[in-house]
Amino acid sequence: MIKFAGLLLLSLVAFSPAEAGVNVTEISQCPTLSPRTPPTSVHDLRADDIKVIGALGDSITAGFGIMGLNTSLPLIAAMSAAFKEYRGLSYSAGGDAGAFTVPNYIKHYQTNLTGYSVGSHLPERCHATSCNAFYLPNKDELNAAQSGAIARNLDHQLDYLLERIKFVEGVDYGNDWKMINIQIGSNDMCGACNSSYINDTTPEVFGNYVEAAVERIRNGIPKVLVNLVGTFNVSQLFPLRAGQSYCLPSNNTDETLCPCATTPGGLEKIGNLNLAYNQKLVDIYKKYQKNKTDNFTVIYQQSNINITGFPIDFFSNIDCFHPGLKGHQWISKILWNQFFVPQYLKPTVFNFNENETIYCPVDSDRIATN
Repeated sequence: MIKFAGLLLLSLVAFSPAEAGVNVTEISQCPTLSPRTPPTSVHDLRADDIKVIGALGDSITAGFGIMGLNTSLPLIAAMSAAFKEYRGLSYSAGGDAGAFTVPNYIKHYQTNLTGYSVGSHLPERCHATSCNAFYLPNKDELNAAQSGAIARNLDHQLDYLLERIKFVEGVDYGNDWKMINIQIGSNDMCGACNSSYINDTTPEVFGNYVEAAVERIRNGIPKVLVNLVGTFNVSQLFPLRAGQSYCLPSNNTDETLCPCATTPGGLEKIGNLNLAYNQKLVDIYKKYQKNKTDNFTVIYQQSNINITGFPIDFFSNIDCFHPGLKGHQWISKILWNQFFVPQYLKPTVFNFNENETIYCPVDSDRIATN
């Protein structure tokens, strides 16, 4: 079993025993970093150098259903609260006080961080074939993810992000270092059995859409690090959720959630696409490794989570498809911990650990761009 244990991280990222970071249960327990001269290269970034954070993606990044269905409430009230995007709790883009999220981990070191989303609101629903969903800038900020989105819709999301970033309070557009997290692909895989947009779900087309988004960021935003997060193998989820009473509120929605889940051979197709999509993301990462500049780079985070061994309450009980609060908290930790590990040393499989810890970077740590 491969775990993202503290001893592994200490051996990978510390330059000497005296500089070794520690692993903690809450980011507030981490020591702050010593002040230094601001870096001139994206390949010399520490956590405290990131001033702006944004995100592109689908309902996972939008935080859909994180708080689940509270069965102690009257049904109408419970449904109203459950079917929301809890953007402030999103592991890669949320900034609600006390939430376990990557932005909040960065905020511990850089108190002036901006761009993270807050609070909750009704879903910003994006349809694969036509995405004209609205945004709520005061809550979304630079979290441009929208529920239902596929890679084809990244262009629509960038229309919003590229414009909004110029108006977010406190952003020095030309000089601040920025991080844009991108995770997309679950709806693409699930929709690969939907004839209305099946041609948009091939690995080649998926890769082209993501690379076009990366290029648009490179050409449109100065001083930026693009963080590509791999897709999850959602085919593993459906056997796990089958017959679970925890999932009863939407026990008959597999066809709506994921057409391929109810199509003969569909789960196998999802599994194959998961591997192919992630290879395309790796290819994009490698392309920019060959063409390094000081103002832009792409990094890639592994996301091969072994869903078969996960507790069912990792997922939201409204559909047992989207990660719930426990899921977002855990993913935020493994995503953060990978930032400080070179690509060739990142774990290749993640098994759920109830007691997953958070790495505290030290002065000598950099966000690994190799």
